[in-house]
Amino acid sequence: MDPETFRTRTTRHPGPGGKPLLRFTHDYPDPPERIWRAITDSEEHSSWFGFPVDVEPVEGGTVTVTFSPDMVERARVVEVDEPRRFVYAGRGDAYRWLLSPHGDGCRLVLENEVGDPGHLPQSAAGFHLALDKMGELLDREAGRPAPHGGPLSFDDLVKHYSELPEQPN
Repeated sequence: MDPETFRTRTTRHPGPGGKPLLRFTHDYPDPPERIWRAITDSEEHSSWFGFPVDVEPVEGGTVTVTFSPDMVERARVVEVDEPRRFVYAGRGDAYRWLLSPHGDGCRLVLENEVGDPGHLPQSAAGFHLALDKMGELLDREAGRPAPHGGPLSFDDLVKHYSELPEQPN
């Protein structure tokens, strides 16, 4: 596993109130409007996230993730600026999806304030895999070739992110 070849780049920073902040950056060859739809459309979001996700992309709406019948997480949408910024928060976590034009495509930066620092490696590994999966689905939809390199495993990424050093903001 060579981090230099990762499509999703992940860094750790000090966040507000002493919470750790994970910052994921992924460049997609699709325009911001297409990435926005992949994030804010429930069916599309569910297809790459790996669990059912219900998204109400309006201020005051909810984002609901069903990990299992006994584990349903809900967050409140606090900001919507289509197709640039989508922010929601719940249960001590906050998520800021920031989209900007980048060349002919879109740079996505996801900032995740992690409410439970003990869960940081799992959060980092999960979002890393999910953002890569979104890219794979969009590549397939557009008829682009699959990226080179083998699939990354969740367990290997958890181990990698267990040693992720904090960087200054």
